[in-house]
Amino acid sequence: MVQAIPTDTQPRVQGINPWHWSILKGVALFILLLGAVVYLTSRWTYSRGFEKLVDQGKVKLELYITYLSGVLEKYESLPELLATDRLLVATLQDPSDYQRIETLNRYLEAINSISDTADIYLMDKNGLTIAASNWKDDNPFIGNNFSYRPYFQEAMQGRLGRYFALGTTSSKRGYYFAFPVRDKAGILGVVAVKVNIDTVERNWAHRDESYLISDPDGVIFITSTPEWRYRTFEPLEPAVEKKIIASKRYPNTRFEALSSERGEIADSRQIVRLTPPQESEARTYLRQFHFMPEAQWNVNILTDIQMLQRDILINNVLACSGLFLAFFL
Repeated sequence: MVQAIPTDTQPRVQGINPWHWSILKGVALFILLLGAVVYLTSRWTYSRGFEKLVDQGKVKLELYITYLSGVLEKYESLPELLATDRLLVATLQDPSDYQRIETLNRYLEAINSISDTADIYLMDKNGLTIAASNWKDDNPFIGNNFSYRPYFQEAMQGRLGRYFALGTTSSKRGYYFAFPVRDKAGILGVVAVKVNIDTVERNWAHRDESYLISDPDGVIFITSTPEWRYRTFEPLEPAVEKKIIASKRYPNTRFEALSSERGEIADSRQIVRLTPPQESEARTYLRQFHFMPEAQWNVNILTDIQMLQRDILINNVLACSGLFLAFFL
């Protein structure tokens, strides 16, 4: 008896119909292709979106730095101008003339009002305040000694002093400019101008991104997130903390570090994970920063990159929908 030779040349798998086998191969190929599309779409969307955030952050950072520089430059020359005033020089030459001191107090009060500064005051070479614009206040600067302040020490060395600190008398934040008052014999004392920077924080409080300004020691003193104020990115070294306490820069303040995970720094930017106030889960931010050498400030902008996940999801849905349609067609 002659057996029939099968004409089906398709490979057979026991228990699987050839048509079903073709479908399985097609489905497997589609799944691989789908995975590749999702991976490539995610990479492309993230890369494009990230670079867009970087560019936007650079523009905002430059704008903010320009604004800060303008605020400080507005008052930078004021103490140097006041240092040449004959009334200040004469008062330091003879600080026992109470009538002249009273005249100087009113004079400084008028200039403080016109220039819209927080305070203006005159110290002798030992750091003792002998006249001030806030002479009418309940706690005037007159009689206080500020020789421990770095801005006074810099001015006594013959140069413009700059410093940010909380006022030991007022407990209000301020940026200080100080300049030496001279006569032919040398430096007689120092005139200081305190600038109120609370308006800086208020003007930039309603932005999409978070901003932080830290001092040379890494302490955050201006921020759109009040709960982060007077905290640090990194734990302070004991010697640094001791120096800050000695200068009374931030009296009665605990310098707690922000709980965070930080990536590598590249091109003045970094990926960080921080836990926002009143939230339990950490968020991922793009941190961009710039150092202002004159003020010795480090300006940071934090942009939440969680919005990139939404863009990735949308683009993946579109790409996968197109792939499904092509497959079924």
